[in-house]
Amino acid sequence: MQQKIKALIGRALSSAPKIEIESPKNDKHGDYSTNVAMLMPKLNKSSPVDTANDIASRLKAIDKGEMFSSIEATPQGFINFKLNNYALENNLKVILEKKEKYGHSNIGARKKVLLEFVSANPTGPLHIGHGRWAVIGDCLANILKAVGYNVDREYYVNDVGEQIEKLSQSIKSRMDGSEVPDGGYAGRYIAELAANIKDKSRIKEEAMKQLLSQQKETLNKLGVTFNKWFHESELHRKGLVKKCIKQLRDRGLTFYEGSALWFKSSEFGDDKNRVLIKEDGNPTYFAADIAYHINKFNRRYDKIIDVWGTDHHGYVARLKAAITALGYPAKNLEIIIGQLVALYRGKELIRMSKRTGEMITLQEVIDEIDVPATRYFLVRNSPSTHMNFDLELAKSKSLENPVYYVCYAHARICSILKEAKKAGLSPGSGSLCLLNTEPERKLMVKLLRFEDEAENSAAFMQPHRMTSYAESLAQIFHNYYHQHRVISNDKELSRARLSLAKATSIVLRNVLKLLGITAPEHM
Repeated sequence: MQQKIKALIGRALSSAPKIEIESPKNDKHGDYSTNVAMLMPKLNKSSPVDTANDIASRLKAIDKGEMFSSIEATPQGFINFKLNNYALENNLKVILEKKEKYGHSNIGARKKVLLEFVSANPTGPLHIGHGRWAVIGDCLANILKAVGYNVDREYYVNDVGEQIEKLSQSIKSRMDGSEVPDGGYAGRYIAELAANIKDKSRIKEEAMKQLLSQQKETLNKLGVTFNKWFHESELHRKGLVKKCIKQLRDRGLTFYEGSALWFKSSEFGDDKNRVLIKEDGNPTYFAADIAYHINKFNRRYDKIIDVWGTDHHGYVARLKAAITALGYPAKNLEIIIGQLVALYRGKELIRMSKRTGEMITLQEVIDEIDVPATRYFLVRNSPSTHMNFDLELAKSKSLENPVYYVCYAHARICSILKEAKKAGLSPGSGSLCLLNTEPERKLMVKLLRFEDEAENSAAFMQPHRMTSYAESLAQIFHNYYHQHRVISNDKELSRARLSLAKATSIVLRNVLKLLGITAPEHM
């Protein structure tokens, strides 16, 4: 509907600015609203109110009541749109016809997107923070695909560098009974690796193989898979890191300070210059990151998206500086920074696993609750906000649990539809005009907005919008259910209400599918 309103405004105005469409917080003001008139005065020198009235009149003349029962300008200069009954009834028919395809679109125009996420060092088990980035990336990929993008999912394996060497040394020290090296790794999993590796000459290779296998197993259990696992070692083996450094040097964008080679990143928006080659002659992680992202661009993706942890916040400016310096469009790179996750049991902060006395792993969280609850809770908040994950709430079978609340709405509708079938009733579209109460209208408007929500989630790369939408839709349906009997002695009204209930179940199932969750038919 937002796209239709934009198209309508485009027909009314010979030259329109970038149009913003939103849903008013107070539904008495209408179903949709635009601030286009406020952006126009600089063009025609009239006040926003006069411009809004003028545009509203043009829109009414073009629409002729086909979609909207009212198009009104406000004293503040907004233009509000109220959908007519025909548009709402017709959308119910569309939902019932499209079923699992409702909410899908082609705004992505089959553009190629590379989405890199998780990319944890293969030096230990995945933790809850990795899980958050995994679910955010996976849900975003689902949403982008649904609105018409071709999406590849990639995991970058940092299998080169200081941390990998410390992992190898830590395992060897465990084998030898010597002290763990400074900054090395300890814990139960190191002891297990040491016990499983028989050939000391292959500690590094075997350790990474086993840890990656464990990470893949955990991610698979969470429902997260990748098209490609890209190893950093491949960049070095093919000489791509050296090639990028040479290109920067050839452009006069490097300098030596001592024995270290620096990139003049401050000339491209970074707050300071960055080291490419350390004094010991080894390239930095930053140098490999440049080569990796140039490799991504050279694979001809239209958009590149990275989901990183909060500890990588400072890397954004330097990476974009290097990409720009090498002549690539940094605007095509989007980086989502995920914030930390704190685990709670009710009000109690959990720092360590009772079983191991060490960090709680993502696998332990999944085992304690379940996959749907883990996924839902991890994607529920904006990636830019710190989140508290309450294990007890996630496990609870109560309406206080948001994922339970949403799934219960779907299960409730499935139960209603089963009862209707026993009574010889089924959803039918012939009498949708009987859906004329305010709660019914509110539910129909919410269903119609699903396509907008999916497109906005993709455009702003905010998959948490889907959980907000699902909870709102579930609440509206639960309220409607308590106010109106779906099945009654009035067969025509029952069929119409069953159509509304069926459409609601389709949308709930579709939004849960985007979140990687199967909608239950009973609970």
